[in-house]
Amino acid sequence: MSQTTTSRVRSVAVVAASALLGGALGIGGASFALWEDAVSLDGQIGSGYEYFAAGFDGQTAAATDPSVTVSIGSTQAETLLEDGELALVLQTDSLSQGNKGLHYAVTEPDWGSNIFGAAEVSLYWVAAPDQCDPDLDPGTPPATVDGLASTPVSAGYSDTETPTTEYWCLVATLGSLPDEGSYTNEVTATGTDPAGTVVADTDSWSADVASALDPAEEDDHEITFTYQTFRPGQEP
Repeated sequence: MSQTTTSRVRSVAVVAASALLGGALGIGGASFALWEDAVSLDGQIGSGYEYFAAGFDGQTAAATDPSVTVSIGSTQAETLLEDGELALVLQTDSLSQGNKGLHYAVTEPDWGSNIFGAAEVSLYWVAAPDQCDPDLDPGTPPATVDGLASTPVSAGYSDTETPTTEYWCLVATLGSLPDEGSYTNEVTATGTDPAGTVVADTDSWSADVASALDPAEEDDHEITFTYQTFRPGQEP
């Protein structure tokens, strides 16, 4: 058998093995190729065809289990204290191939009793990063978003390799801190002059009282993104 013939036989064997593997997995050759592309995504892929990641805008981390967290702490508290307001863009990336949809929910943390605890904090969906601004009203979310939950991927068949990206906006505004304010003292002195006339004089002084709350002592607050996949008819 010639070298050329041997190469062809080996090529046929490889193709046949790929087809058998695709059949064992219940997918066609085209879907098998897409799965090979899908696993090239940066992060963890679980249950074959699903991918979920969350994080700050452009800095997502893949979930290694059903949840992934985003930590808000001292760095953000310092900005909030200095500027009196803060807007952070959070991003999610969702992919689920085949006949499996993907749903996730966002859970806010306990903001504690330090700087974030003294602020008014809100978290909501936005259509784009530039819509995350304390001065802008939140836009109307799509039907796939309900409060702090979203179903970005339906259970309809999909072989896409491109994750669905969504954005959330965390806004915090700070008025006065609980122990912050001003102190004023006033004193009046009275006396009698040599002519026997009663005289009086009043003086006052004031000072600003700075807050004792320290951004460096801010706890880490973890916003949790928890996802699940579902089959047709099993929508959350």
